[in-house]
Amino acid sequence: MKTITKTFLIVCLATTALALPARAGEEPKVVGILLANWEKQLKVKPAYESVDQDSSGAIKISKLTVNKAAEAGGPAFTIAIDQIDLVNIADQGDGLYDIGSAKFTGTKFDVTGVEGQAFSVSIPEASAEDLFVRAAGDTPKPEDALLASMNLAKKTTSGKITLTVMGQTITADGYETSWDGDPKTGAGTFSGKIGNIVIPESTMAMVDTGGMLKQLGYGSLAFDFAVNYKLDVADDKLGVDGSFAYVGRNMGTMKVAFGAGGVPLAVIGELKKAQADGKQPDFTAMLPELQAVTVTGASLRFEDASITKKLLPMLAAMQGMDEAALVNNAGAQVQMGLMALNNPEFATKVSGAVAAFLKEPKSITVALKPAAPVMVQELMSLNPADPGAAITKLGITVTSND
Repeated sequence: MKTITKTFLIVCLATTALALPARAGEEPKVVGILLANWEKQLKVKPAYESVDQDSSGAIKISKLTVNKAAEAGGPAFTIAIDQIDLVNIADQGDGLYDIGSAKFTGTKFDVTGVEGQAFSVSIPEASAEDLFVRAAGDTPKPEDALLASMNLAKKTTSGKITLTVMGQTITADGYETSWDGDPKTGAGTFSGKIGNIVIPESTMAMVDTGGMLKQLGYGSLAFDFAVNYKLDVADDKLGVDGSFAYVGRNMGTMKVAFGAGGVPLAVIGELKKAQADGKQPDFTAMLPELQAVTVTGASLRFEDASITKKLLPMLAAMQGMDEAALVNNAGAQVQMGLMALNNPEFATKVSGAVAAFLKEPKSITVALKPAAPVMVQELMSLNPADPGAAITKLGITVTSND
């Protein structure tokens, strides 16, 4: 599931942020900027068959391709886009361009793993409105390289997405994103969704070899993937509050939320640079800058939509008891398991929340909400021998059906 989701996200980026470079000749300046950004990120030079610009300034790029050979244990991949149309291009100054409308026709993404595994993704139609691109410069600072790689758009949409792997086909209705922010800093609010991702029964049979999901009534799977976040940028530091969620049809929703502040843009830039170079980040060198980063909160929440009641009888049978006994004993078992944390009050609340959820499954949430933001250096100084104190300081709670 993680690989499938990651693939869809990569393709969404490929048809917006990474779908616009060109090569050589008298290409328009904006195309050259996009080419340079992509080459810096992927360490490979794209090519195209032709680029044309009419008297209105509209640009058409034909037969764009990117071929990346396998290296350093990474996969080989090819990106091919039949045609890219760019309209209403405005120079915002300081190397920043606003592409009013961008349309991508016939996008295909082929990947071959180091052990020969192969898959492909196709997106016949995709578009972007107010796509912002920025020149990074020849020797950009890490934070400038970060801004150049973001390529944010006010809105993006796509048609049907098809993933083919091992002879199986997985589809999605498409993706859509929106962003409202400042292209000069990257600050703003972003939301995105990949809708109706369908994994057919034939594919599920290859993954769920024991047939457990089919026994629960899920021969095939259909779900959405959504992401939302808000970025604040001030004094070369970034704050983020965000979440992402899997919404399984007739199953439930799993949502992860997080918040942090004071993250140096230079550190994020260094992380992206290490990723682009295929190297491990040097966290020891970054540690002094990371000490003052604050954690403002985090949570993991599951909202049930029928799977829990289907799963309980199966789990009870595996333990040689009936469903009622499993539910009645769960709270006490959880409390016993948490005794080692040396926080009896927390253990009691958790056991009560678990018991209430199993009796009437609606939602269960694990949250971290400290009374005040906690710095990384404070987290590093917590006593591992006293987890109960850490639970209290970090404001960790478990609640249900709220």
